[in-house]
Amino acid sequence: MIRPLSILTAFVFFIASVSLSAIAQAGKAPCASFQKLPDGKWTVLKPVKIENGTVGVMLNPGTVISPGTRVTGVDIYAALQKSC
Repeated sequence: MIRPLSILTAFVFFIASVSLSAIAQAGKAPCASFQKLPDGKWTVLKPVKIENGTVGVMLNPGTVISPGTRVTGVDIYAALQKSC
């Protein structure tokens, strides 16, 4: 028997796992998952999954994105600067 809490947790995780693979193509980032810090860096507020082809990486809340930060070949900092 699957517990309802397990199903809810999996659903929330699925919804919160926003893919950034579309950033390079669409030029849009899930801005609500990030917050710009006073020093110009960005911090992750919600879990974000970054996918590029068959490679995927999960960024957890509290991760700081500095200029030049690349994950799976995507310049996350530049995408956030452009979109958010």
